[in-house]
Amino acid sequence: MGMTGQRRPISVAIIDDHPIATESLAARFAGAGFSVLAPAPSLEAFDRAASPDVVVCDLHLPGVSGAAAVTDLRQGGLRVLLTSGVATPDEVLDAIAAGAHGFVDKTAPAHQFVAAVTAVAADGHHVSARLAGYLLRDAERRPLSRDEIDGGARDLLRGLAQGDLLDELCAEQGLTAPDANLRLVRIFDAARRRRRLHRPSPREAEVMVLVGCRGLSHREAARAMNVKVSVVADYLRTVRAKYLASHPDAPPTIPPSTAAALWARELGFD
Repeated sequence: MGMTGQRRPISVAIIDDHPIATESLAARFAGAGFSVLAPAPSLEAFDRAASPDVVVCDLHLPGVSGAAAVTDLRQGGLRVLLTSGVATPDEVLDAIAAGAHGFVDKTAPAHQFVAAVTAVAADGHHVSARLAGYLLRDAERRPLSRDEIDGGARDLLRGLAQGDLLDELCAEQGLTAPDANLRLVRIFDAARRRRRLHRPSPREAEVMVLVGCRGLSHREAARAMNVKVSVVADYLRTVRAKYLASHPDAPPTIPPSTAAALWARELGFD
């Protein structure tokens, strides 16, 4: 608190290469009393010395983008709120796993952006209806063997996915604001562990591209990766196991190379 008893306004930065979207967001935030920093069209153009309270970052940027951009910003100690109008569920969840604190669809009304920035600036999280749906489906498709979210957290996510406001859900479920925030922290932590557990590693992704997308034989892939043929087979078996864990409708007898090809296309590796 300053000498006048007034709080310092929340400072927010916008990283987005679409001028119309940037101008609209900046106007929304300025109207809410936020201190809006000069927008940047890319991560490379972002002024890190500004140290805003929240960075509102588009998921699709020129240069470093998506989860990689979130990782970079988080390593700088910044809190990140994602936005996009076209991102896939996996792109959003990968960015959440990289440390983002929430997601808002670009078509959301102004008050939702303001509420999201306010929550993230206060060391909280923002779960839009779209993100809540992604988190619920991901928990169902990729369950953790332990430390999974409990029934209360799932009930909170279901309400958010239906479009209910967090304050309304707290009243209905008898939760205090700190209790609700703790549940959101656990939800985000579980989502990050789930992605680390079930996503292909960089070397597994390389095998998926070489064998699944380019059609190389095990021997050709081994030569390209400078590993033994048996190592390629081991990677493919692991890819198949992860694919089955996250795709319960897939036939259990699916060949590893087929699983690699299908998953590579789904994840946009091809």
